[in-house]
Amino acid sequence: MRTSCLLSLVICMIVSDGGRLSAEPPMKKKRVEYGIGRAESKSDKKKGKSSTTQITIELLTGNSGNGPKAREWQELLATMDVTLTIRRGRPGEKPEVTELKAGSSRTVQVVGLLDSEGRALFSDRTLTVGENDKVAAWLDELRTYGAQGNPEGQKVWGLTPEQFGVLHAALKRPLAAEPKDLDLEKALRLFELPKDFPLKFNPDVGRLLKDPKGDKSVSQSLQGVSQGTALAVVLLDQGLGFRPKRLPDGSLELTVQSLKEGRDVWPVGWERQQSLPEAAPNLFQFKVVNLEDEPLDEVLEAIAEKAKIPVLIDRAGLAAKGIDFSKLRVTYPRDRTTFINVLKTFTAKARTHFEVKVDEAGKPFIWIAPLNMAERSKKE
Repeated sequence: MRTSCLLSLVICMIVSDGGRLSAEPPMKKKRVEYGIGRAESKSDKKKGKSSTTQITIELLTGNSGNGPKAREWQELLATMDVTLTIRRGRPGEKPEVTELKAGSSRTVQVVGLLDSEGRALFSDRTLTVGENDKVAAWLDELRTYGAQGNPEGQKVWGLTPEQFGVLHAALKRPLAAEPKDLDLEKALRLFELPKDFPLKFNPDVGRLLKDPKGDKSVSQSLQGVSQGTALAVVLLDQGLGFRPKRLPDGSLELTVQSLKEGRDVWPVGWERQQSLPEAAPNLFQFKVVNLEDEPLDEVLEAIAEKAKIPVLIDRAGLAAKGIDFSKLRVTYPRDRTTFINVLKTFTAKARTHFEVKVDEAGKPFIWIAPLNMAERSKKE
């Protein structure tokens, strides 16, 4: 049974000679529903849960008071189960949306400005009384997701700096065991993720894991790489990715999805803040190099070992372009040169691009991807 929200404290505002606002009993009027003036949000109905979110709105006026428009807002929000207060703003007050939690209940507190034309100016939008459907949809979003709103389309997946920081801290731990050559399902068990951030698989991913066809083994070494970057690489090999998903109650889960559903997923590493020589000094040391008809795969493994920097490869991206490093053989006449020059020479020959990125722990690694994939990644 749904829990009734309160409400209808609304106010006919009268500006007295002293500029103070007083309230009269609201006019009786036929109740009109706009689809969200109920205690249950759309998401709650699907889950069979009762909403425990209440919304209070304060509209701040200037010295003029905006009495007639205040009445219109009062009448509209009275149909939507919202507690409305209209008062004169104090110095320093500004639009904001905050949230108070008490057990399983929460109150979303919205502060907006009522301008001289009767528009309500909130922190992320401006609404008018005539935009009833927009007002209703916004309130439904607040009831469903709280003060943070719907995470879809927001930066960093709609997480607060605090939420992102906690998640980032969990993912910067090094991967404890080597997943190379393990089946994907077994490899995923090596990731020590907090219970607060469980991995959840979209239906098509679950079907992929159960499908006996195709090679689902991890193709490369991820020893010493942080869990976030390692997980992104392991999944990318299978055309998958993961992204944080904030649920309506504010909790987080890590959703594993096909890249066909979109590429707004956790990236393979992050842009470094240091210069290239500062981040990877060993790549600039001079060494004697003499190679003749060697598999590029083995050459890259040797560079990773000698330069003490992991080399990670977009295997799925290369396969889509018909590029196989194990079959591509390279030659480098004897010369005293640097690893960075060797990398430039061989990746260009393979129609690929490399860059030095950092994992969640700030440790550098070399990322090799097809040319067009790397260029698009830089633009994004």
